[in-house]
Amino acid sequence: MTSAGQISTVVNDTTTDLDLDPDIPLVTVLRNDLGLRGVRQGCAIGECGACVVLVDGRAERSCQLPLSAVAGRRVTTPEGLGTPDRPHPIQQAFLDRQAAQCGYCLNGIIMSTAALLDGATPGGEPSTSGGSSPHRTEGQIQAALAEHLCRCGTHHRILRTIRELAGHEQSSSPPPVRVDDGADGRGAPEVAADVRADPAEEVPAEPGRPTEPPAARTEPLPGALATAPNVEDWLRPLPDGRIEVRSGRAELGQGVRTALAQIVAAELGVPLDRLVVRSAATDGTPDEGYTAGSNSLEAGGTALARAAVAYRRLAAEGDDPPTGPIRPDDQPRWASGPVGEAAPRSDLPAKLTGAPAYVHDLALPGMLYARALLPPREDARPVAVDLSAARDLPGVEAVLHDGRLLLVVATREEVAVRAVRRIARTTRWEYDHPGTGPAARTEAPVRTPVVEEPGAEQALASGRVVRASYAKPYEAHASVAPSSAVALVEPERTDPTDHPDRTVRTTVWTHSQGVYPLRRELAAAFGLPEDALTVRHVDGPGCYGHNGADDAAGFAVAAARAVPGRPVRFQYAVQDEFGWEPYGPPMSADLAASLDADGRVTAWRHRIRTDAHTARPHGTGDRLVVSWLRANAGPRPWSGGGEGGVRSAEPLYELGARDIVGEYAPGPLRTSALRSLGGYFNTFAIESFMDELAEAAGADPVAFRLAHLRDERARAVLEAAAAHAGWRERVGPTGQGGQNGCGQGVAVTRYKGSKAYVAQVAEVDVDAATGMVAVRRVVVACDAGVVVNPDGLRNQLEGGVLQGLSRALYEQVRHGADGVESLDWTTYPVLRFADVPALEVVLLDRPGLPPLGAGEASTPPTPAALANAVDDAVGIRVRELPLTPDRLRARLEELTDAEQARVRI
Repeated sequence: MTSAGQISTVVNDTTTDLDLDPDIPLVTVLRNDLGLRGVRQGCAIGECGACVVLVDGRAERSCQLPLSAVAGRRVTTPEGLGTPDRPHPIQQAFLDRQAAQCGYCLNGIIMSTAALLDGATPGGEPSTSGGSSPHRTEGQIQAALAEHLCRCGTHHRILRTIRELAGHEQSSSPPPVRVDDGADGRGAPEVAADVRADPAEEVPAEPGRPTEPPAARTEPLPGALATAPNVEDWLRPLPDGRIEVRSGRAELGQGVRTALAQIVAAELGVPLDRLVVRSAATDGTPDEGYTAGSNSLEAGGTALARAAVAYRRLAAEGDDPPTGPIRPDDQPRWASGPVGEAAPRSDLPAKLTGAPAYVHDLALPGMLYARALLPPREDARPVAVDLSAARDLPGVEAVLHDGRLLLVVATREEVAVRAVRRIARTTRWEYDHPGTGPAARTEAPVRTPVVEEPGAEQALASGRVVRASYAKPYEAHASVAPSSAVALVEPERTDPTDHPDRTVRTTVWTHSQGVYPLRRELAAAFGLPEDALTVRHVDGPGCYGHNGADDAAGFAVAAARAVPGRPVRFQYAVQDEFGWEPYGPPMSADLAASLDADGRVTAWRHRIRTDAHTARPHGTGDRLVVSWLRANAGPRPWSGGGEGGVRSAEPLYELGARDIVGEYAPGPLRTSALRSLGGYFNTFAIESFMDELAEAAGADPVAFRLAHLRDERARAVLEAAAAHAGWRERVGPTGQGGQNGCGQGVAVTRYKGSKAYVAQVAEVDVDAATGMVAVRRVVVACDAGVVVNPDGLRNQLEGGVLQGLSRALYEQVRHGADGVESLDWTTYPVLRFADVPALEVVLLDRPGLPPLGAGEASTPPTPAALANAVDDAVGIRVRELPLTPDRLRARLEELTDAEQARVRI
């Protein structure tokens, strides 16, 4: 560390003199000293690109530059390009194309785009036009994005936007295909139990004006409406004439705020700008549990729609303001007004123009910063710790040592980081299982039947029996930025006569998916009454399931309790979250089916083995990392069983007698919900096996599926995807098969058996020499009921496909004797911009039917469509994910003679 001294630089055209340590990372100075929080704080190791700024016109990662490196130079941040009210043309282009989901990566990408279009290309490569024209080559675009990550799967839109800015013509998306045959009873939508209307209810003759309910009808309201049954729980007029929408759903990058506003606006008959959607908070919105399971519109939207119908009814009856109970006959129309329009997301202008927008950007008065030293393995404990070097560091406010919990609180962020590094150098760890890595748990397996129909075993003893086994590894959420949270603990009263009825409060700002469950967990973990805790949602980087957001809140509260009266922001180091987050569990499955002489399936058996898929906080006080680290803490609980591991295990098809059973057993690593849970793997196994069965039956994969499908909505998406992709009929691998000379693969599913229908066709090339799989094109057809926002729905479907491709091609958490080895994006490879295929989305719109959850619907069919395309291309059936070159080569070496005869390379 060099001594402090005045450094002069020009930031956003303003000369700035800074009397700071010249070794401080530039990102820290820009954010914490200059308040330029549009420079997003990402991985801090130079791998994600979220913190990119322009230095003398060149794109630079500000986490890798010390302050001294910009002395006398010009620095431009996102705030220097534009503002929410006056975006820069590049920012406006991203807004016009809604090229974001969580949006956390976008400011860095926008800055790199600005450098690219101004001629300062990476590595000094001159532009083809000498900087006088915006045209840039595809190679230059890819070079500009090579060091950027997007984890939401918005790559496709980002590339389209940059290509248009660089002078490349891009095709437009086709409009939704309206389908009006939903009333014939065939394939009628299954509505979730908590939003199902009374079957005896008649459709009102006048749109939006339900008939008067029978006097004797007193059935309870479903779901969250049961605990928040009044209009004012959900909708309240504001003094300025606008209406506040109080939804308990969290914005996670899915555009839920805007979609919910569209639903309410349609039922109230008001413009969108009359509505203000509030973020989920325990002191202001209903308890809707977790924003998960693709329920935001299907359940949360339905609750708000019914509240809006009631609001309008009460207003028409003269109530001002409209207050009172929501009635069972307050039923939405699911059509008209803003429903069906591609409304721009209300949260993106701030996120894409440099305004503070995330929990990481909160800057409360007097805020302190906390970091943790986490054990290198879950079974590690410190046996020698010297805290003096950290305590002696100027700016350190508190050092906590409670069992295995080691936390530092400091006045500056870089001081907290430095203090933790000092403690790490002096700490020695011991392990419960030295030299072997974390041991698997000893809890008894949990058997979970899905379907056990009589006759399956007998049918499997006759006909032609086909068997196959499939597997997948541990997977990480790997959010683009580490989780963070802010907590404030009010100081204890010293004078008992001072506000004697005042409760000492704790307030938490978090990007958790569930503010109410987290409040219950924090209260139990810290021995607090629930009503003394307030938990408020603030947007964060995309989470894709149960990542480290809840754990970060636990650490923030622990740190804030050491410095009452001062807000504390805790943030994980990227390696810590990679090493301690809950992973998607490994899974394996054995499938068997019997075919009769006509090629029909007469029996189906599916055996699933998995670890737990749900370990979210819910109020037991033992679900957060901080709870396991403190002295006298119990071990991490195992929450085996439940629906997550057998999700989507029941096929859509008519398959004769079915025998489907899951078995949960604990492994060595912590696991919980990852996007689509077991639905991802079970769909991979089912849809891969359907291709294998089709070949055994001598049938084309699409025709074979259609022959076993009675659900008309499933048939419709499958036929739409096949037609749009130009499916070529085949039996077994062809060595080419697609319009572009690629292998083609197909898959179809209905997520959870109750959400959106999705069919996919993937087209791939496989390099016979290297085993590299290149995905060229993916066609997606989706029926999600009424399309509330077609652009938002496309964005979610595109993102789900690209996340599915990333998981299917690259992602696996490696671990060994020293614990988890996948601690960054070098050791945990993910999809990059150069890997992005052409994506085409066909929407089947069904006005009048309720919306179906689509947030996770397109991820599960992706690995199956991909594996089926690889098999078509080269005749090698890979049954274990991810489909890496090593795995493809290993599979080739183990082929039987019969399998070898299928090879097309």
